[in-house]
Amino acid sequence: MEKKAKFKFNKKKVSIFLIILIIFILGGAYFSKEKKDSYIKVDTAKVSKKKIVQTASATGNIEANYRNEIALNPAQKVGKVLVKEGQAVKKGDIVVELDSSDFKNQLEKQKINLENANNILNQLQGTSIVNEKNNAKNSVSQSEIALQNAKNNYDVVNKKYLQTKTLFQQGHVSKNEFEAAGKSLTDAENAIKTAQLSLNNAKNSLSNLDVNNNNKIVNQRNQIALIKTDIASLQDKIEQCNIKTDVDGKVVKNNAKENQYPKAGDSIIIDDTSKYKLSLDVSQYDAVNIKKGQKAAIKIKGIDKIYSGVVTDIGNIAQAKINTTGGDQEFKVNVKVTFDNADALIKAGYEGSADIVLNEKPSSIAIGFDGVKEDRAAKKKYVYVVDGNKVSKKYIKTGLESEYDVEVLEGLEEGEIYVINPPEKLKEGDLVSLKK
Repeated sequence: MEKKAKFKFNKKKVSIFLIILIIFILGGAYFSKEKKDSYIKVDTAKVSKKKIVQTASATGNIEANYRNEIALNPAQKVGKVLVKEGQAVKKGDIVVELDSSDFKNQLEKQKINLENANNILNQLQGTSIVNEKNNAKNSVSQSEIALQNAKNNYDVVNKKYLQTKTLFQQGHVSKNEFEAAGKSLTDAENAIKTAQLSLNNAKNSLSNLDVNNNNKIVNQRNQIALIKTDIASLQDKIEQCNIKTDVDGKVVKNNAKENQYPKAGDSIIIDDTSKYKLSLDVSQYDAVNIKKGQKAAIKIKGIDKIYSGVVTDIGNIAQAKINTTGGDQEFKVNVKVTFDNADALIKAGYEGSADIVLNEKPSSIAIGFDGVKEDRAAKKKYVYVVDGNKVSKKYIKTGLESEYDVEVLEGLEEGEIYVINPPEKLKEGDLVSLKK
C-alpha cells in the first residue's frame, strides 16, 4: 500500500516537471521570436581596397582625321570622273575634270588679242613715229622760213609805204597810190601774223606728237597688261577644272556624273582615314576637368569591342545644346578623342560613347555609393558599420568617385562591414540581421 502511494507521488512530480518544462520551452520560444522580430534586416558589404577610376562620359559621332569636301559648281559641267567611291587617293590626285572648253576658247582669243596689241606697240615705237617726227620738224623749219620771209617783205613794204606817204604829202603821188601802199603794208603785217601762227601750230604739232605718242604707248602697254592678266586668269580657271585632293585618303562620296551639270549641294568628299576621332559634346561640369592627353575607353554601337583613345582636341567655347533627356538647354564643350586602335569596322558617322579618365588610383579603400548617407545638418557623409549584430554610425571623408564606388580617405578601415542601402528608419545602436 505504501509502495503504491509512493508511485503515485512520483508520477505527480514528473507531471509537474513536464508542465514546467513545456511552459519554459514555450516561453523561451516566444521570447526568442519577440527578440528576433526586433532585428532590422539589412544587406552588407565589406570595406576593401579597389582601383578607383574617375571618368567623364559622353556620346558623339566618329569623324575622319581630316575631311576634304569639294563643292561642285552647278554652273559648270563635269567632263570626266576619274575616281569611284571607296577608292584610295593621294594628295594632289585629280579626281574630276570639269568641262574647260569655254575657257580654252577664250584663252585662244586673248592670245590673238595679245599678238595684235604687241604689233601696235611695235608700230608706235618703230619707224613710223620717226617719220612723223621728221615731217613735223620739217613743218617747223618751213614755218620759220615763211615767217622770216614775211618779216623781210614787211620791211620792204613798210619802206615803200613811208616813201609813198612822204610823196603824197608833197603832192607828187595820188591818193589812190598812197592808199594802195597802205593796203600793201596791212597785207604784209597780216602775212607776218599768219606765218607766226603757222609756226606756232607746227611747233605745237611737234610737241604734241611726242606727248600723244607717249600716251599711246602707255595706253597700249596697259592694254597688253590687261590682256596678259586675262590670259593668266583663264589659265588658272583651266587648271582649276582639274579638281585635286588636298589629303591622302579615301573617296567616301562622289556626286559627279560625266557630261552633266551638278545639282545644288553636290560634292566630292575625301576622308583622311589614317586616324579616326570621336567628336563628343561634354557637359560644362565635366569639361573643366578634361585635359589633352587623357586616356579614354570608347564603345561603338553595334561593335562588341572596347577601343582605346586619347583626348587630342578641346573646344575653346561652350555652346548651348538641347538636352536630349529633358529638352532643356545645357552648355557643352566639344572634345575630340582620337582612336589608338581603330580597325576596319570603324566608319565616319558611327555613333559611340567614351569614358574619359579624369583621375585614377590603383589601390584605395573604397565602398559602394549605395552605402553612403549624408547628414545635411552636419554637412558630413556617413555610413552604418556592423559590429556583431549592432550598427554604429561613422562619419567619413571621401575622395575620388567612380561610377559605382567612392574612395574613403578617413573614417573606415579595410575589412569593416557596412550596410548597403540602409533603411530610413535605421539608426545608431539598432540590432540588425542579414537578409537571406
